[in-house]
Amino acid sequence: MAAERSPFTLRAALRRQAVLVLALCVLVAAVVLGLMGRAPTAGLLLAGLLGALALLRALLPTTAMGAVAVRGRATDVAVLAVLAIGLAALSGAPNL
Repeated sequence: MAAERSPFTLRAALRRQAVLVLALCVLVAAVVLGLMGRAPTAGLLLAGLLGALALLRALLPTTAMGAVAVRGRATDVAVLAVLAIGLAALSGAPNL
């Protein structure tokens, strides 16, 4: 009989929250870029991250999204998309 894996291990938690872990890694990269003085690039990276999360939220089931799924699917997608578009527009603003 095969031993069942515990759902309380770090590996199980990372598997359940894979989208969130990946999003946090991209967020750290964007913050580092921003701290290095590349604010427009960091803003575009964050806008891309939000756009990708909106697309993933629209396509993947709630269980696959983990903690990224906060509200209803349509609300999450709309909020993420609006934030992505707004951040992309602000990143292209002059004198940033």
